[in-house]
Amino acid sequence: MAQSKQELTLPGGLDDVDPSFMTRVLRASGLISATNEVVSQEESGVGMTAGYFSAIKKVRCSYREPTGARDSFVVKAWPSLELLPKDTIGAMFRKDIKAYQLPADNFYPRVSVHLAAFDQANDRYVLVMDDATTFAEHKVHERELGLDEVKRLIPRMVDIAVAWEGSDRGEKDRLLTGMEVNHWTSDANLGLYKRIMPAGARLWDKVMTLEGSGVIDGPGWDRYLGGPDICEMFTRKLDAFFGAARPENGATCTLSHGDLRGDNLFFCDGNPDYPDGWLTIDFQLMFRGPVPSDLAYLMGSASVLPEVYQGDNLHRILRDFYERFMTRTRLYREYTYDQFVHEYAMMTTVLFMYFVANGAVIVHAGAFNNDLGLRVELGGKGATEADLPPEQMRQRMWWRKTFANFRENFKTFNQYQLLRTLPDSLAGLGPWIELPDHLR
Repeated sequence: MAQSKQELTLPGGLDDVDPSFMTRVLRASGLISATNEVVSQEESGVGMTAGYFSAIKKVRCSYREPTGARDSFVVKAWPSLELLPKDTIGAMFRKDIKAYQLPADNFYPRVSVHLAAFDQANDRYVLVMDDATTFAEHKVHERELGLDEVKRLIPRMVDIAVAWEGSDRGEKDRLLTGMEVNHWTSDANLGLYKRIMPAGARLWDKVMTLEGSGVIDGPGWDRYLGGPDICEMFTRKLDAFFGAARPENGATCTLSHGDLRGDNLFFCDGNPDYPDGWLTIDFQLMFRGPVPSDLAYLMGSASVLPEVYQGDNLHRILRDFYERFMTRTRLYREYTYDQFVHEYAMMTTVLFMYFVANGAVIVHAGAFNNDLGLRVELGGKGATEADLPPEQMRQRMWWRKTFANFRENFKTFNQYQLLRTLPDSLAGLGPWIELPDHLR
């Protein structure tokens, strides 16, 4: 149930989400009666890769009056560490909140929400939702999806792709524009990444060459892909690389979740509230893009086993999705499998861009402050994995799997060589951050 800011004073951060606040939220949503209240709450974190663009905690409520109501919730508010500019984070929150106001029939299966509201003038944003881990299997990155699990997601993913096909025009365009859901190739989106990717590109290129590190499993990218500096080269060629993703150049267009990966996925077979058998959360990164965008992101996020994103199984997944889509589409009847695969290959790079751009804060912390999870590789102070706390070690586990996934996608689709043939597009690039002396 979404509520406006006028109905409730919104919290400035997670510290303001106390029993009094939860009482007001749950009474307003109708979960508890007007005489019942939250008398205490237990709080905990949410895991290794959640919370990059928001502060999140789990809350388990104890009620004054006996009730059969749900007592476990997840609360999101403004992040303590701002990885992106403040206005960008605000726009992401607004997308996430407005996503819970869309009709469920043509949208992603999503968890029930008790409050989805924002006060833009005061940078106050909040979501209070059911804790899906209490009734569903959370597909965190220690639990990669196998082939059959990926295939279980495809029917609903195709439904969504069809429901929103042609969202670059007409009423769908007007609705999504009002929600600040831009096209991936829009000036607002690519312009943002052109401004911020140079801050991380050269540092990430250093990481990618470090064979034997705990985050690079196997050969360095320069040796495996056929040359150095892929992060910098990609940053210089964004416009040309994504030219074929533009609707005006003949690309398909639909709605993309933007972050459809294990940390945001739950399986819940047999639950009558979720007939698809799965649900997803976190719509902060929604965008409009080619039809295979969600599939490409899922298959490029280390959320699936390597034997799924490689070889014959990759092509089984692609064929399954494509053939289902072609039986349903009304707008893209001339869509070829070759174009589908080309669009898929392009959009496998979305999370890679998130790492280079949004992860610049993390590589900076390692290289310049000997801090966070990459200080082992970049800090220059002799730190080892034994010096890292468990949460940073879990992050490194995800990074290791994800970098291997990225590397394999670039190899499978020969994208390093493709990038070398494309022209630079330097207009709008932000300042390059150079390596510190100890990394040269």
